[in-house]
Amino acid sequence: MSRSFLVLLAVCAGMQPIRGADSSPWKVAPPPPASWQRDRVADLTARRRAVMDKIGERGVLILYAAEPRNYANDIDWPYRQENDFFYLTGLTQPGATLVLVPGAEKMREMVFLPKADPSLETWTGHMLLPAEVRAISGIADVFDATELNRFLTALIPRARAVLAPPGSGGRGGRGGRGVSEASSGGLDWKAILATPSLYAEREELQLFMILPVRPGDPEHLREREFAGKIAASGAGIPIKDASPTFEALRRVKSQRELDILQHAVDITAEAFQRAYAMAVPGAWEYEMQAQFEFTFLRRNAHWGYPCIVGSGVNATTLHYETNKDQMHEGDLLLMDDAAEFDQYSVDITRTIPVNGKYSKEQADIYRLVWEAQQAGFQAARPGHTSDDKAGGIQAAVNETFRKGLFQLGLITDENSAEQAKVWSIHGVSHGIGLNVHDPGGPELQPGMVITVEPGLYFRPDALDVLPKTPENEKFIHAVRPAFEKYKGIGVRIEDDVLITTGAPKILSAGVPSKLEEVEAEIARLRKALKSNPLP
Repeated sequence: MSRSFLVLLAVCAGMQPIRGADSSPWKVAPPPPASWQRDRVADLTARRRAVMDKIGERGVLILYAAEPRNYANDIDWPYRQENDFFYLTGLTQPGATLVLVPGAEKMREMVFLPKADPSLETWTGHMLLPAEVRAISGIADVFDATELNRFLTALIPRARAVLAPPGSGGRGGRGGRGVSEASSGGLDWKAILATPSLYAEREELQLFMILPVRPGDPEHLREREFAGKIAASGAGIPIKDASPTFEALRRVKSQRELDILQHAVDITAEAFQRAYAMAVPGAWEYEMQAQFEFTFLRRNAHWGYPCIVGSGVNATTLHYETNKDQMHEGDLLLMDDAAEFDQYSVDITRTIPVNGKYSKEQADIYRLVWEAQQAGFQAARPGHTSDDKAGGIQAAVNETFRKGLFQLGLITDENSAEQAKVWSIHGVSHGIGLNVHDPGGPELQPGMVITVEPGLYFRPDALDVLPKTPENEKFIHAVRPAFEKYKGIGVRIEDDVLITTGAPKILSAGVPSKLEEVEAEIARLRKALKSNPLP
């Protein structure tokens, strides 16, 4: 029976075709993991329980959905849910509010949902219904958003004067655009909240919210407004920042989260494969960006951060995002591009030779960066840190860099961290997850997912812009000959790493990074492209 006939049978039966089982040179990302939907409610329920354990029976958590952002006074930017709200609900509906009340007798988890409005749906699409919210989040108690103020005034009677009067409702729809009010449905909030409101009367209640990081922060403006009202009420209820609670919980990923992150890595690996094949002399940076974004979208993903595609000297700009230049013979191409799937973002960087072969000078720098990354991997173990403390990832990378740069004549003192920083100018590790820079911790723990991303950058003006001091003048004179050899080279190699109880697991190992493997993969894929169309 032929392979094509088996695929046809699978498609007719509604099954996913088996990928990678034939002789095709192209590796395509597999379907999303089964746990993504199967274990969603269990995952969300466990998180809410953990948050309630943290804040205690005298605590109440209030989380608002992210506000839509408008562009040109006409349309909204693509909506992305506030991370912590999504972490506890899985909901992508604007205008919703989550409330957790550990001290309540029965209703401890509630969502206040804007009423579906056909006049809005005509413009912006379907709004979630209560049954859908229950199915997605596992939260049984779903109320109309107009109930939120009744809830709040029952919870904190002494704040009634500064809260909106009962019946005025809360914001709804996409940022509160004209959702009609619904009746209370006979809810007796005073009875439902008898115990928490007693704590409030005794000034023992604590409200937890995500508060703005700094004045003028465009995020969490509703939280700032609400906190101001409670403070002005004289109710004696402190507003505490819930961010530390979420930072502690989000550091260590559940198995479902790890499965989602691996899927985002697999999608990214498929995109890198296309770039390895197509990033030839004469191609344009934006064409490689298009290959990444095309792959992300066709796999129901998005970029986790704007694509960085820098060729030649552009590779020495850390967050180069113009992506407008043409690639030339002899250029290196630095690609820092990764997918976000279901709001979980990964972070991967590769630096490849456009013509398929690294020059001697490019190879010198590339091998040093790769060796530094291997040292970082060895340090990525439980109990270690990601910084430059003894045994940390940054410390391991720095030590390798200092030795290698000294051998290449690019620093004059093998023990000088300051000299090495002229060429290595950024940290080498951060957490990933719902943010591309997700919460980390003082020590690495099994279940954390981090990056290891050393880089060396030889900007043409690097020596010219150093402060004019006698020490620097001496340094510049000594390293100038070596610098002229490596000037214009930028190399970063970044992988996503799961901390385990032993050796770390490199989630992105499927994207070749060792010099010989990169050259071999480029040659294989470019040869394949001549006779095998890209999938």
